[in-house]
Amino acid sequence: MIMDINNTKLLTMKKIIKTIGLTLGLFSMLFVSSCKDQIEPIVEELDFNRAFSPVGLTASISEVTLVTLNWTAVKNADHYVLEIYQGTDFSAGSMIYTTNIPASDGTQLIYTYNLPAGDTQFSARLKAVSALTGINESKWSSVGFKSAPENLFTGYKSMLTGLNTCIVRWKPGAIATALAFNKGGSDTSYPISSAEQAAGEKTLTGVPNGNYTIKLMNGTFSRGSTRLVIEGDAFLAAGGDLNAALEALPSGGVLLLANGEKYGLTEPDTVTASIKIRGVFTDNLPTIYLITGTPLAYHMFDIGTTTTASDSLVFENINISCYYDDAGVTKHRGVIDQENTAFIIGAVKFNNCIIRNSGRSAIRLRGNAAGQTINNVEFNNCIMYDFAFDSHYGVLNGATTGNFINIKFRNSTIYNLRGGIINYGSGAGCQSVLVDNCSFNQLMMDATTARYFIDFGTTGNPSNGTLTISDCIFGQAGALANGVRNNLMVMTVTGSWYTSDFVNVSGSIIGSMTAYAGASTSLWVSPVATGDFHFLDANFAGRDTAGDPRWKP
Repeated sequence: MIMDINNTKLLTMKKIIKTIGLTLGLFSMLFVSSCKDQIEPIVEELDFNRAFSPVGLTASISEVTLVTLNWTAVKNADHYVLEIYQGTDFSAGSMIYTTNIPASDGTQLIYTYNLPAGDTQFSARLKAVSALTGINESKWSSVGFKSAPENLFTGYKSMLTGLNTCIVRWKPGAIATALAFNKGGSDTSYPISSAEQAAGEKTLTGVPNGNYTIKLMNGTFSRGSTRLVIEGDAFLAAGGDLNAALEALPSGGVLLLANGEKYGLTEPDTVTASIKIRGVFTDNLPTIYLITGTPLAYHMFDIGTTTTASDSLVFENINISCYYDDAGVTKHRGVIDQENTAFIIGAVKFNNCIIRNSGRSAIRLRGNAAGQTINNVEFNNCIMYDFAFDSHYGVLNGATTGNFINIKFRNSTIYNLRGGIINYGSGAGCQSVLVDNCSFNQLMMDATTARYFIDFGTTGNPSNGTLTISDCIFGQAGALANGVRNNLMVMTVTGSWYTSDFVNVSGSIIGSMTAYAGASTSLWVSPVATGDFHFLDANFAGRDTAGDPRWKP
């Protein structure tokens, strides 16, 4: 009989493997059972000697500086210890607050705290203290957060109130300890009383002149900043001698005038260096005018031969009347009517001024072979009306050798002009003209001769700079009115509107603007009778973007 040796070996090996597997299985059961019998008593006897740390600690910010902390309650806690730090470093010197928070029955706990400042990085840490005897406090749980940006000066106006005096305003009731004034270098601190904190304002005297950054402080924390210029080298009370006060000003000096008062010039003042004439406040402006004299003067200011390109003449918060004696009868030629004296000056600026009732211009340069040059002439936030009805000039008039290099009309209202705003047919060197966010009405009202809104002539002025008109509103114009004769100036017109009674015969800019369906009297409240350019038409599509911003709703 023949046997299969290989099969016999295979059967024998299977039996061996089964026997080994059974043996190992029984051994494992005995081992696990044995381990189980040994471990259970150890676990049953194990005890914890430290409270669990709070879990789920989160922080959320609301109302700029209010932080709300949330966490899950710890079983058997008696209370929690909370610490809040500035920054991310849990060092003793950085701690700003600590408290004990009683435990409660809820599963979630909430705690709020008003942080000392906005836009600042903070961290908090929390631990549980057990109510059970012999149990140690937990380890710390921590969370980082940043308060929202804040500036408690926003919406509150600080201002100069006199010579070296000012009032600073911020959100009433906000926690603050001091005002820090800085004009470069170290801070000068002025403490805030409880009454000033409640009122949200502080009056300061004896503050040196300077361009200040002011911070509202709560201890070492800043709660916002604002800027304020403290200026003034002399204050001229009502009835004071304006000519003498201007003569006494140092180079770069600022003369303060009392609001609501009137000051007469006995003769034109010659500006020999940088000066500024300023009404203290932005409303109820002080008025300056020219007194009728012998011999009769024809304008208010001249630019002297000693000025340089670094000098400036600035009018701020001033009502400039071009009526003699401000009497409402006879007009003179304007603010500056430069005769045959050569000069150069860096800037002539009118900020928040009223300029009115000029028989000719605001500024006229008649020219000189050696040159008459104003590098920058600006009208910012001004109201200007009643010009040139004794002649035919524009608000600005240049000449062959009398030049304006850069011209700006911004955020201003200009109305009732016989001519336009720039008459510059002869001259040279103009690099830029900007007319931005202005409201115009009763332009080029000459009934017999066509006048241009802006006139750079045809061949007499080689200026080739930029001429930009943006976000303006053009109302009524005379029947013969022209638009812009830009000659070599490169012109762009954007974002502007015109009413149905705006006329452009030549040099029209109408094609670059948007039409308003009605007349100027339908758009504005009372543009002719009272100079009120608030919007009568509440549905005017351009009211939020075009025209002088002072009239916006």
